[in-house]
Amino acid sequence: MDINHDGTITMAEIKDMCRKHDIDIMADVICKYLDDDGSGKINFDEFCAHYDMIQMARKSARLKQWHRTYGLGVAGNVAGHMEQAGEADKKEEGVDDKTTPPEGQKTPAAIFTFYAPHPHSVDESADEVLHRLEAFPVATAVIEYPKAGGHVQVEPEMGMYADIVYSADGSKVERLVPRKVAAFNDCSIRKLDGADKLSMKKNWGSSSKGISIRSFPITSLDPGTLVDQLVLTSYIKSGPNHVNDAITTPKGAIVKYSEDAPARNYMLFGPALLDWIVDRINFQEDTDKWEPVFPVMKKSEYPTSIWVALGAGEYTEWGQKNFLQPGDESLVIIYDEKKYPNGPSELEVAALMDEYPAPDGIIAVHQTFV
Repeated sequence: MDINHDGTITMAEIKDMCRKHDIDIMADVICKYLDDDGSGKINFDEFCAHYDMIQMARKSARLKQWHRTYGLGVAGNVAGHMEQAGEADKKEEGVDDKTTPPEGQKTPAAIFTFYAPHPHSVDESADEVLHRLEAFPVATAVIEYPKAGGHVQVEPEMGMYADIVYSADGSKVERLVPRKVAAFNDCSIRKLDGADKLSMKKNWGSSSKGISIRSFPITSLDPGTLVDQLVLTSYIKSGPNHVNDAITTPKGAIVKYSEDAPARNYMLFGPALLDWIVDRINFQEDTDKWEPVFPVMKKSEYPTSIWVALGAGEYTEWGQKNFLQPGDESLVIIYDEKKYPNGPSELEVAALMDEYPAPDGIIAVHQTFV
């Protein structure tokens, strides 16, 4: 928030934060709470003392944006990614026998739920699975390092927001209607004792995922539309307490974490991917590390919209061999290759790490592991 790095935050900057998070209505109350001496600004110590208010406001903004919205991930939609992540099995990247993509088209491994909104009916009782998945995990500035498990990795992904259209009798999802895409951090625990389902490694509570505030509006995933020119990439900045893993990394260094990945190069993309996701929502069964999805959506009382993480990019050598630690920073970027044919420059990446606004043609989510 302290863009000019002068050690203080003005109430104008607080109001700008509220505007960006679409919570303008809370701005005056927050400023009154923070600026108790009427000086119009606060220093770092005062900000930390009142951080609970900032945290509450940001979480309220996210919950508002995710009202009646489901969270879903696609696993194995980039060739080789699940092997890199240590999550592959013999079924990964095969031709699915229950869907009908173009003949011979490989499909992703499966889908998984990372967030199921709490049902609103007063007489609705949540079962164990819903209780585990209804913890709201999405943040924009921090990732809370998990208390259990280890080998934490960022999964840089393109997130797609879509309307959900159900059948008239409510027995299935009929289609998804894309509305926008955002940069998404599907952060994951690679080693967690007793985790026999992938979703158990995906949501460990508040601030275990990340999404960009800004997004690109879309109307479809059809070839020739905006999504065809969007490219996903990511970077890590090693923290002050970073302990080197397989590759020595100077503290404070910015390293490339995943290769540049055009969305059009997903294993399955476009209308075929949407159809496959709908099919998996309706018919995926409880097998191996995968779980049924539609029964959870019903227990969530038919969410009206959905964010889908469409698949993670391929890690660089550094990304594959190193794991994230408290103090490290992650940056997931989606850029328009027509405006940035060579991707963002080193200076632009460094500026995004310093929380400067993303330029036109770039959306990004920058988070610190705490």
